[in-house]
Amino acid sequence: MRHDDIEKHSDIGQDQYLLFYSGGDIYAIKALSTSEIVEYSTITKVPLMPSFVKGVTNIRGNIVPVIDLLDRFDLGETQVQPKTSIVVVNYKNEDETTTQLGIIIDEVYEVDDIHYEQMKDAPGFGSKVDKKFIQYMGKYEGDYIAILDTQSILNIAELSKTLR
Repeated sequence: MRHDDIEKHSDIGQDQYLLFYSGGDIYAIKALSTSEIVEYSTITKVPLMPSFVKGVTNIRGNIVPVIDLLDRFDLGETQVQPKTSIVVVNYKNEDETTTQLGIIIDEVYEVDDIHYEQMKDAPGFGSKVDKKFIQYMGKYEGDYIAILDTQSILNIAELSKTLR
């Protein structure tokens, strides 16, 4: 990644990332884009939504839409286990307001630094996950992991399309 790319994308200057497992793979998202991680709880289904929109849940009095990350990637559904969690992500709307959405993950791994010098552009092929959902590939403990683009994954305009 070139230095001028880093300046254009100054939001990647934040080194802290939440690393987690989903479908046996490890992924990362910017820690500052999350507000909390909660234990998986009951989700109320919402009719006519795409399969990856599992419904809504009540988190501290707020109704939060919940997305199954694996289903969003078209990799099957997350099997709920004792360590399954919901990561609450702050999605920035076009009008600069914030909406909270939940992402179902298998298990939290840790929060750690991934320095921008260790980031590369996502490959155009060879990944299980569509490139539009990957912001960068980051080197972590000797391996490259996908740093996800939560704005693309949680695109509200796309999520709100109803099935008819």
